[in-house]
Amino acid sequence: MSDRRNKLEDLAQQVVQQNGLKGLSFRTLADEIGIKSSSVHYYFPEKSDLAQALIARYSETIFERLEAIAKNPNTLQKKVLAFIAIFEQVAKDEKLCMCGMMAAEVESLSTANRDALSDFFSGMERWLTSQLVEHAEELSSQLSPTKLAKILISGLEGALLVDRVAGTNQRLKAQKELFLSWLV
Repeated sequence: MSDRRNKLEDLAQQVVQQNGLKGLSFRTLADEIGIKSSSVHYYFPEKSDLAQALIARYSETIFERLEAIAKNPNTLQKKVLAFIAIFEQVAKDEKLCMCGMMAAEVESLSTANRDALSDFFSGMERWLTSQLVEHAEELSSQLSPTKLAKILISGLEGALLVDRVAGTNQRLKAQKELFLSWLV
């Protein structure tokens, strides 16, 4: 991948995580990088092409991190706290989950982008469910691992949004406490 394309994707991801896909313009990207907007269109003919690339890149990064967490022979508590730490770092950086931010604008996305977002969230749920199943003896909840994964992921995504409005991290902390309450 070219250095220019990487710079465009880095900047675009930053903008989307802070302002959403609707807040992203090719002209602004071009001006920030110091190129013509037609050069941005060379790499990404349409905004949906850029969104697709960003989702793929973000997914790859997140799933590499999840794979590293899963490979570490830790307790469920340590694994899920490492998972929650991903969200905490995003909040600390004054951003939102990029896929969560795009999901908030789902009506403006192409079918391919929607499918890619669905794959991202389904993949996160599968990963978390697999960790909960693997460590089922450490859980005290009556809910299934699949339901617990859905609750935690949607709660973390929502916490990022609402904490951003409130200017706190209280909801992220509450999600962590909720998870800890599920443990034996």
